[in-house]
Amino acid sequence: MPGHEKYAGRIAIPYLSPDLKTLQLRFRRLGDEDGPKYLTVPGDIPRPFNTRVLDLPLDTMAVCEGELDAITATQAGIPAIGIPGVSAWRDEWALALEQYDTLYVLADNDDKGQGAKLGETIALRCPNARIILMDSGHDVNSYVNEFGPEALRKKVGISE
Repeated sequence: MPGHEKYAGRIAIPYLSPDLKTLQLRFRRLGDEDGPKYLTVPGDIPRPFNTRVLDLPLDTMAVCEGELDAITATQAGIPAIGIPGVSAWRDEWALALEQYDTLYVLADNDDKGQGAKLGETIALRCPNARIILMDSGHDVNSYVNEFGPEALRKKVGISE
């Protein structure tokens, strides 16, 4: 499509409403090429990803940095929403997260140190937050790819 060449070769990640309408798309690059890892369509506002899980009757919820981590955690049996980067956090989102007995912040442990920062930011606003720092060099997705979903559940303290 003309004008959308910068999104070519990227994974399109849809943000869906509860009735499955597409609210926005983010695009993730494949591989380690130069340039930003994620692109958003100009004018789109930051919003949590996978908010449909917030409608489920649960005592616990997880927050991850990024859409793929939220997908991976949810598939591993830990329902999660994704925040599109540390700087995207909005304090008003905490209102939807205060309803849970425990809020797990599955924090990246990468060389940027942003995951720990996200956890600290959320913990300041959500007294129910418990920060779970991934092993060094890992985010949720890479952790599950290396150690498996059961290892993530064990790390969080959830068993099936």
